[in-house]
Amino acid sequence: MQTPMLVPSFSSKGFPDVKNIVEFTSGVVDGPALFSAYDVHYEYIEPPFTFPSVSFLDSGGYEASKEHELSDVGDKEYVPRKWERGFYEEVVKAWPALPSSPTVVISYDHPRERHSVKEQIRLALEGVALRPELIHEVLLKPETKDQTLVQIASVIASINDLRPFSVIGLTEKELGTSTLDRMVNIAKIRQALDSVGMSTPIHVFGSLDTISTLLYFVSGADIFDGLTWLRYAYVDGYTIYKQNYGNLHLPINTKTPLIDAHCWFKNHSYLRDMELEMQRFANTGDFSAFRHHADLIEKAHENLHSRLRS
Repeated sequence: MQTPMLVPSFSSKGFPDVKNIVEFTSGVVDGPALFSAYDVHYEYIEPPFTFPSVSFLDSGGYEASKEHELSDVGDKEYVPRKWERGFYEEVVKAWPALPSSPTVVISYDHPRERHSVKEQIRLALEGVALRPELIHEVLLKPETKDQTLVQIASVIASINDLRPFSVIGLTEKELGTSTLDRMVNIAKIRQALDSVGMSTPIHVFGSLDTISTLLYFVSGADIFDGLTWLRYAYVDGYTIYKQNYGNLHLPINTKTPLIDAHCWFKNHSYLRDMELEMQRFANTGDFSAFRHHADLIEKAHENLHSRLRS
């Protein structure tokens, strides 16, 4: 699985017409894509999906909660349906394995369940046994209901226990309360992995932005997914309202569904170009590889290392 990787996500949360969106964009999404086990269980979407190069089967925890990603304006009332481990396991067992599209299975998550990092790893290993032939990712969450952030010290203390997993996942919201805090925590996990000879990719959930994603990338993260590509428009290094994109680039009488479609196609192309920029930076370490915001990213990288040294 080649990284860096930018993963367009699909979800019924905020997108009740998700089935039609998947079908409509399947003609343009030819890289990785993320689908929710929750949406599969409730038949909002119907696998198999043959178009992604890699399919990520998400835990369902996002759809089972009322919480939102940082990019979500949260302007619509959302009432989750019942979600439990048995539902998740049924989806994983039935998920079709396609040789042309490897599957990364993300460990089960529920907003009302909280466990120590050690227990999260143990439970995720039980999930691996369901489909050992697939690729498995552990999603690390806060340890108690009172915590809103992942305890980085606990993750680092368990770093060797993460060896059985091909990917380590954390949500953007739970990595820190500021962009710099999140960058520092990603870098600390990456340093801990390096110290024991592990090159396991770090996956940041809920981050598919034209600026923040690049900041997390230069901090040591490798895989990024989110719904931002469906909510907004990517234009010249910025993430803007789709309606404004329509006003700038399409006739002013263009209907909203056509603006949406135009943005989704353009956004996917933007992500593929951004991915190439990230690959160039990974190969050269030269911040000029980033077409937009190179100075900002380099300065943030310097601030990151100042924090790590302090």
